[in-house]
Amino acid sequence: MQREDKIDLTRRLIAHVDNNSTDYADEMLRVPFSVFNDPELASLERDVVRRFPHIVAHIDELKKTGDFVTTELIGTPLLVIRQSDGSVKAFSNVCRHRGSKVEFEESGCKRLFSCPYHNWAYGRDGALRGMPHAEGFDGLDRSQYGLVEFPCEVRHGLVWVVPTVGAELDIARVLGEKHDAEVADTGIATSFQVRKETWKLDMNWKIAVDGVQDSYHLCQLHTKTVCNFLEGNITAFDLVDRSWRIVVARKAITEVRDADPDSFDVRDYSLANYTIYPGTMLVTEPNHFEVWTIVPDVDDPNVSYCTIRLLSPAEPTTPREKRVLEKNWELLMETLHAEDWFVTKTITDNVAHGQVDELVYGRNELPGQVFHKMISGDAAAIAEERRKKAGVTT
Repeated sequence: MQREDKIDLTRRLIAHVDNNSTDYADEMLRVPFSVFNDPELASLERDVVRRFPHIVAHIDELKKTGDFVTTELIGTPLLVIRQSDGSVKAFSNVCRHRGSKVEFEESGCKRLFSCPYHNWAYGRDGALRGMPHAEGFDGLDRSQYGLVEFPCEVRHGLVWVVPTVGAELDIARVLGEKHDAEVADTGIATSFQVRKETWKLDMNWKIAVDGVQDSYHLCQLHTKTVCNFLEGNITAFDLVDRSWRIVVARKAITEVRDADPDSFDVRDYSLANYTIYPGTMLVTEPNHFEVWTIVPDVDDPNVSYCTIRLLSPAEPTTPREKRVLEKNWELLMETLHAEDWFVTKTITDNVAHGQVDELVYGRNELPGQVFHKMISGDAAAIAEERRKKAGVTT
């Protein structure tokens, strides 16, 4: 982080602590409660989500040539493979012959990937390399029948994929020059993946995203956990196109009120959340990183999936280092399962039966407002695209 930016951020956070304030929206936002379980809207949002980048792996999972992982993004099966030149490519895990899944293992290392149905074989680069009884396919141009490739980029030690063929992918541009440099400066690119876990959540995906955007609840819901470390309802918010940085003050930030700006790192006195729209969050804390990926279910608007990676700046080698990371994970799990998700699960129940028409996002809930306005606008644009394609005029 540039020195001037560090000074400005520190001053903003301390001023908010002194004034019991936060970065505010211009006005309150009213959101129809139905946005959390409307099947038609959920279909539009899935199309939106498919157009943006998501994290599918940490580079630790793809160390050697031929290393691969399989996963799924909003119903799209992916096969992600480390190439001989060190790059990473992502393909649809679907055979071009009869549509079977090609690779069934979650991870491994291979030179060839063969569909078990008829043994069509594909190289690490996705090219069709072989087929039994090839005489039955005279005239087939093999160069046109490789695995379907998706945009894929490795940045900050993370593998990003857009599950739409031909989509643009430039994470540095998405983050913006300043925030991309800040993320790089954290050292996340050389981090070590300590834990990774995925949960199927019985809630709309926007409810899950809301929870990670909201500092208002930190000292309301988490009175016995994270409120011991973080200031609630105190946030510095900075938007860059379709990504934003949320910085929450730690309790100790006032200790550096009069300190020499060159004598401390503001990241030691705050928690930063770099959100890459629509559902990816890079969370930086003094001693670890968290990488969140939240996506909707392919069918049910009341189901979503959340993957969290816990990263360490370096591979832990001592018992103490391992113990500290384990405690960090345990605290996160306690806040999620016993507090956040325990409460937010009731939102899904209430949207169907609570007889409430709309929700109110206060001026102090600026990140949530930005997120809901953005996804609402993009869903409306998709709906208009569908109408035009169907020849319907408005």
